[in-house]
Amino acid sequence: MARIAISLSGGGFRAATFHLGALSYLNHLRTSDGKTLLNHVRAVSTISGGTLTGLWFILGQCRGLSNDENLRQLYHLLLEGDVIGRASLEFLCGKSTNHSLIREMVRIYDEDIFKGATMGDLMDNIERIDIDDFSANATEFSNATEFRFQVGKEQKTERGGSSQGIIGNAFYKIPHAIARQIRLAEVFAASSCFPGGFEALFFPRDFQFSKLAENADYMSQAKPIALMDGGVVDNQGIEPINLLRKRRDIDLFIISDAGRGQDQPYTFEETDALSWFTVRRCNLLLNLMVLFVAQFLLWVPRGFWFGFFLGLTILFVLIRLVSAIASRVYIKRRSKDVPFSFRWKGLLTISFSKYIDLIRSRATSMYTLSDKVFMKHIRTLNYNTIYLDEKWRNRRIMNALYELGTGQRWDKHLTKEERVLMEPSEAILANSDLATSMGTTLWWSDEDRRLGKPQALMAAGQHNMCWNLLEFIYRLRRDSTNLSPEAHIITELQETLEADWQRFRENPLWLTYNL
Repeated sequence: MARIAISLSGGGFRAATFHLGALSYLNHLRTSDGKTLLNHVRAVSTISGGTLTGLWFILGQCRGLSNDENLRQLYHLLLEGDVIGRASLEFLCGKSTNHSLIREMVRIYDEDIFKGATMGDLMDNIERIDIDDFSANATEFSNATEFRFQVGKEQKTERGGSSQGIIGNAFYKIPHAIARQIRLAEVFAASSCFPGGFEALFFPRDFQFSKLAENADYMSQAKPIALMDGGVVDNQGIEPINLLRKRRDIDLFIISDAGRGQDQPYTFEETDALSWFTVRRCNLLLNLMVLFVAQFLLWVPRGFWFGFFLGLTILFVLIRLVSAIASRVYIKRRSKDVPFSFRWKGLLTISFSKYIDLIRSRATSMYTLSDKVFMKHIRTLNYNTIYLDEKWRNRRIMNALYELGTGQRWDKHLTKEERVLMEPSEAILANSDLATSMGTTLWWSDEDRRLGKPQALMAAGQHNMCWNLLEFIYRLRRDSTNLSPEAHIITELQETLEADWQRFRENPLWLTYNL
């Protein structure tokens, strides 16, 4: 039996749905041993949105669901659920006692998706399911390293003992007795609480088990550590599979990557909006408004309108007073600490459009730096650990969301004959472009649903997986270096893959309709 590892990248619902499509296509393929190719997946590593799909998949196996039913349930949950809508409504309307949005999300995830399931449910059943090792990954802020919520089958060591992957990381190890109490909702929240959208989730104080009396001794010694989106350090979930390879042999590593590919270059356009307004001119307007409103108080009789205009007068006076204090006291005092020539009164004559540009340029550049530049750099570093390591040669496949879209170089490793067969049709290009246009969110907008983005993402996961498996077989014809003895499980599927690819070229959604 082949040992396949798969990692499911981050990317919100875009990632969760794309990866679900990839898994469903593996489940569609029947191998020569009578199993599906998904039955040969023995290790799973997940990040952020991919963690939702990965957790659901392994939990369904532990509960005895068939892969068909398990994947079908998640497909409809993703299409029809509105977790973020419910969480936002109850959090903002005061129906929840939580002071943190991510803790509110944990509550909703637990009630609506995972139904109280814990890591203990996975630990108690891991020995009887197909998957040997599972890791959902977050980022630990103190040491800037990955924090792994791992479950795995025990493996005998050379010295006669047994070993399993660390739960946590090298700096902070979670005892199994504590780990089994962690809710899967908490695992998903820790793996997906991206900076800016959510607060950090602190382990162990924000986890439900921390409130139990039986864990008082552990809590008295535990130091809280901040956990956030695993994509901060490894958005493809590659590191846990690299570590796993030191303990178990892997015949094929599939990296399912829901990234959107090459973004448009960063640009910034200056604005002329509010160019007339300055602090000095606004102060002048406020003075005039105070005088104008105060005039009404001289002839308006006592009653509602008198109180209304009196309130406006007081409001304008307070705004004018705060403005005066800020400009003449605070700014003037702080300007003494500036180590260069500075004239504080000049701030009063700068147009608001310049202030807006100063704020917007910094905000957009910081967002681009963290969300795109930094993430691309980390992505490259992580991929290099696989693609520059000869031990992974001919044992790796990247299944990327964007690779069959318009303008992509899909034919780099194919011969002329293979290009004719493998060329994406106009229908494939259109579906890939629609899927790639989906943002990184934990919800579907009405427009997303109207355009069919959930279905497009599901189909993209399927037809991209078909294409990449077929391309992998064609590459093996020219280079069989380091080929796994179990590679025949894949190569025997060539005719099936070729037939399926032609069906996808005609109708990218043909397999999605079966769910």
